[in-house]
Amino acid sequence: MAKESKKDKEIKQLEERLIEVSKDKDKYLDIAQRAQADLVNYRKKVSLDIKESDDRAQRKIFMQIINVLDQMNMALSSKIDIKTFKLWVNGIESVNSNFKTLLSNFDFAELNLEENEKFDPNRHEAISRIETDEFEEGEIVRQISPGYKHKEYLLRPILVEIAFNKEK
Repeated sequence: MAKESKKDKEIKQLEERLIEVSKDKDKYLDIAQRAQADLVNYRKKVSLDIKESDDRAQRKIFMQIINVLDQMNMALSSKIDIKTFKLWVNGIESVNSNFKTLLSNFDFAELNLEENEKFDPNRHEAISRIETDEFEEGEIVRQISPGYKHKEYLLRPILVEIAFNKEK
């Protein structure tokens, strides 16, 4: 019987240990579930913070664009006659300059052809071809519209017209 009581003690100890381990398991499971919930909540908060930050940045840009639009509306609503035409053109040029300055404040840059620049598909887009003997085949004849980049990202290539020789 002593052996059974020793077995009973061992079983009782094991049962107590099992209850203790089970409580630990529940405690750690609770900690893990709380940590997971905290992580989910943190990700939601970061996502909202990023969205709010983006929205603030966009509003900052929009406010500056609104100022340029106001200038443009003033220019367009002014009465133009022969005497005031030159002043009006100067005003439009000033609005254009202000808009370019606005864009440069946000790391936007206008790209234009440089003298004797060769066609580069990474920087230019040929949107038309013109038959000519004055230029080599595939050479840029003229810029149709400037390109634009934001920091180092090309938003739109410089739009150009290239030469072709019909004889070839």
